[in-house]
Amino acid sequence: MKNYFLKIIICLVFLLFPFKDVYVNAHEQQKQVALISVKDGMITQAIKYIAERFPNVTVRQQYTETYYGFSVSGSLEELSQLAKMPLVNDMHFVTTYRAHLEDSIPFIGADEAQLYKDQRGRKITGEGVKVGVIDTGVDYRHPDLKSNYGGGYDTIDLDKDPMETKLEEKSTFHGTHVAGVIAANGKRKGVAPKATIYAYRALGPGGVGTSETVMAAIERAVKDKVDIINLSLGNDVNGPDWPTSIALDKAVEKGVLAITAAGNSGPGLWTVGSPATASKALTVGASYPPVLFPSIHVKNKETIISPMIGSAKWGKGLNGRFVFKKYGEKRDLKRVKDKIVLLERGKITFTDKVKNAQDAGAKAVIVFNNIDGNFIGQIKGKFTVPAATISRKEGLMIKKIIEKSKVEAKTGHEKKVDILADFSSRGPVTGTWQMKPDLLAPGVQIKSTIPGGYLALQGTSMASPHVAGAAALVRQLHPDWSMDDLKSVLVNTATPLYKNNKKMYHAYEQGAGRLDIEKALETETTLFPTSLSLGVTRKTDLQIKKDFVVRISNKSNMPKQVTAINNQPATGIQWVLPKPFTIPAHTSKKINLTATVDTKLLRDGFYDGAITFSTNDDENLRMPFLLLQGEPNFPSVMGFHFGRVKGKNRYKYELYLPSKVEEYKIAVFESETFRLLGVIDEQENSKRGIIKKELVLKDFPKSGIYKFVIFYKRKQYESATESYVNVAKIYVED
Repeated sequence: MKNYFLKIIICLVFLLFPFKDVYVNAHEQQKQVALISVKDGMITQAIKYIAERFPNVTVRQQYTETYYGFSVSGSLEELSQLAKMPLVNDMHFVTTYRAHLEDSIPFIGADEAQLYKDQRGRKITGEGVKVGVIDTGVDYRHPDLKSNYGGGYDTIDLDKDPMETKLEEKSTFHGTHVAGVIAANGKRKGVAPKATIYAYRALGPGGVGTSETVMAAIERAVKDKVDIINLSLGNDVNGPDWPTSIALDKAVEKGVLAITAAGNSGPGLWTVGSPATASKALTVGASYPPVLFPSIHVKNKETIISPMIGSAKWGKGLNGRFVFKKYGEKRDLKRVKDKIVLLERGKITFTDKVKNAQDAGAKAVIVFNNIDGNFIGQIKGKFTVPAATISRKEGLMIKKIIEKSKVEAKTGHEKKVDILADFSSRGPVTGTWQMKPDLLAPGVQIKSTIPGGYLALQGTSMASPHVAGAAALVRQLHPDWSMDDLKSVLVNTATPLYKNNKKMYHAYEQGAGRLDIEKALETETTLFPTSLSLGVTRKTDLQIKKDFVVRISNKSNMPKQVTAINNQPATGIQWVLPKPFTIPAHTSKKINLTATVDTKLLRDGFYDGAITFSTNDDENLRMPFLLLQGEPNFPSVMGFHFGRVKGKNRYKYELYLPSKVEEYKIAVFESETFRLLGVIDEQENSKRGIIKKELVLKDFPKSGIYKFVIFYKRKQYESATESYVNVAKIYVED
C-alpha cells in the first residue's frame, strides 16, 4: 500500500493540475444547506417530523414537479442525523453554480424565419411562446426587453422581482444578456424577438447560486407552464445523476424543452458538467460566428481577448513590449511606460489595476483569470488605455513566454467562421457515455443587452440562448409537436463543422454540428433518439452486436420515402440498415439498426460517425454515434466538499464518483511546501455515486490553508484530483 501511495505522489509532481479554491466562511459552516428527497407522498409528514425532532433545522424550499422533497438548512451534525430518517431517500449538499461566461443571429438563419407563417398567419418570430431564463435575473426595464417581459420569480430573495443584482461590487448582467440573445426587440433583435421572456433569478450577487436556488427556479418554470427554459450555468460534476440534471430530465417529461450551456472548461474531454449532463436536455457548445474579434499576438500565438466594460476601444496596430506585473498594485508597475501589461486577477479592483497602469504610462492592460475559465471585467471612470480579459490558461501561457525573454506583442482583429471554441466543454457523459454537447451555436463576441446598454461577451452561455430562441421559432410554427420532435429538428439538421485540416470535429466535441434555423424550420421529419451511444467495448469482447430502435416521425401532410445511409463510417463498426421505406403522413415508424463492432480492429479511444436519414423532400437528418474502446480515462473523483461536524475532532466530507473505484485516499498537504501531513481516509471498492462519510481526526490542523488531494485507483488508471480548503475559516461548534 505504501509503495502505491508514494508512486502516485511522484507522478503528481509532474502533472501540475490546476487547483480549485473552496473558501468556507464561518456562517456557511454553521448553517449548511442540503437537498432532501423523500418517499412519494411523504413531504408533509417529513416536515412535521423535522419540526418535532430538529427544531434548529429550517425547511427552505419544497419541490414536487421536478424533484420530490425539499431543501433545509442546519448544522452539519443535524443534517447528518436527519439523513438517517426512514422517510429520506437521499441527501445532497447544495452545489455552487456560476454563470458561464457580432451579429450571429442572421448567420444561423434566424432572419429566414419570418418567411414562414404559423397556423394563425403570423410571421415566425416566437410570438406566443414562453421562454424561461434561469440565470442572474433580467433587467426587464431595458428598452429592448420591456415589451416582451412576462414575469418570473427570484429564488434568491424569494419574491416576484427577478431584477439583476444592483450592488456596485457584485452587480450582474449575465441574465439580461442571455435574454437579449433570445428575444431582444428594440435597437437589437434577438433570435425570437416576439417570444415572451420569463425571468427566474437563481444566481445572486456576483452571478453565484446553488443547486437549491437553481432547482427552485426549474420548479417555478414548470409550474408557470413555460415552453422552453434556458440555463446558461453549471458546475464541474460530469454525471447524469446529479440533482439538477435529474430535475431537467423531469422538466422535459412534463413538456418543457430544457436547453443548457455545455460549460467553458474545454478543450479537455469529460468537461461537461451538470446540468448539461442531463440525458433529455439539449446541451449546447460554442462556435465562432463570422465576425471580427479583438485579439493579441505573442510569438505567432493568437489569443482572442474580451474587452472590459467601460474600456477604451481596442484598435488595430496597438503594438509594444509585453510585460507581466503581478496584480497591478502601484509598487508592481515599474518600467511599464509604452508597454502592454499582463496582470493577474485578484487583490485590487479592475478599476484600480487599469488606473495604476495608466498612471504609470502603460499602453494597454490585459488581466487573466485567477480560476479556470473566461470572465468579463468592468471598470468605472474615463480611461485612455484599453483593458481586456483572458482565461487563466491563456494568461499563464503568455506569462511563461514573456518571463523567458523579451517579447513584442501586437493587437489586431481576427475572423474565424464555424470553428469550435477552445473553451467549449467537451463530453461525453460518464456512466451513460452519451455524447454532449448535442450541437453548437455561436458563442464568441456575441453582442446583446445588459443593464444600461449593450456588450459583446463570449461563452457557451451565449451559445445556449441562440438555440433557445430557435426552439421558440420552431415551437410557434409547430405548437402541437412534442419536445422530442422539437429537439430533433434542431439537432439532426445541424451543419457538421470541420477543423482547419478539413477533418471533422468529433461527436463528443460538436454533437451533430452547428445550429441551422432555416433547415430546422423547413424539416418535417424527426428522429428519436437524436444520437446513439454504443457504450464501452474492450478487446476481450471480440466481436459484439448492439441493437437500436429508432423512431422516425413524418409530421407532414404527405407520405415520405426515407433512405438510411452510413455516409460517415467509423473504423471497426459495421451497420445493418433498413432498406428504403415509406412513412404515411402524420405517422411514426420504428426501425431497427444493428452495429457490429470488431474490437480486434480498434485501438483504445473514441470512434464516432453518423447515420443520415434522407427523404424525398431533400431533408437530411444526421444522427451521430459514439463508441469508446478500452477503459474510460475520466477523472474518478468530482464535487469534493469538506466541513466540521458538531463534536470534538469530528469532520464530514462528500465527493462524487462517476464510476466504481478500486481505491481512493484523501491526503492533506501544506499548501505552500506541498509537505504531506497525513492521510485522513482511505476506502476500497467504492461504487458509483455520492460518497458521504464522517471522520474523527484528532491531529487535524487547527488553522492555516491546506491542500486536500484525493488519490484514486481505477483498474489500470491511477491519478489524483485536488482541492483547497481554508481550515482556519471552518466554524467550530462547541
